[in-house]
Amino acid sequence: MTNWGHQESEDVAASTKTVDITDQGVVQNVTADSTVTLPATVVGYSYTLRVGAPGITLAVSPASTDLIAGNGFTAADNKDVIFTSQPAGSFVSIVGNGTTGWNISAVSGELTREA
Repeated sequence: MTNWGHQESEDVAASTKTVDITDQGVVQNVTADSTVTLPATVVGYSYTLRVGAPGITLAVSPASTDLIAGNGFTAADNKDVIFTSQPAGSFVSIVGNGTTGWNISAVSGELTREA
């Protein structure tokens, strides 16, 4: 297991949040049902979104012309990745590729994709 050391975090209790450049390096600890929207992809931008309470739904939504790839998902624009009723501590880390969207770099928990 990798030692993450200390990372800053921010609790997100709102039903929606849009992350921006200032949220990089800050774990978004989502404590209520929420959709977190990503900005348009930029090379190297990265975000970590964490399930902060049991029984919640956390959806991560790309910009309409971007995709979220990796974790076995077929590439498709404008499809959310979703944690539903996963244990607190489940997370997804994503990195912008600057052209087509976002790549999943790490995941813990069962992540599904919007139909």
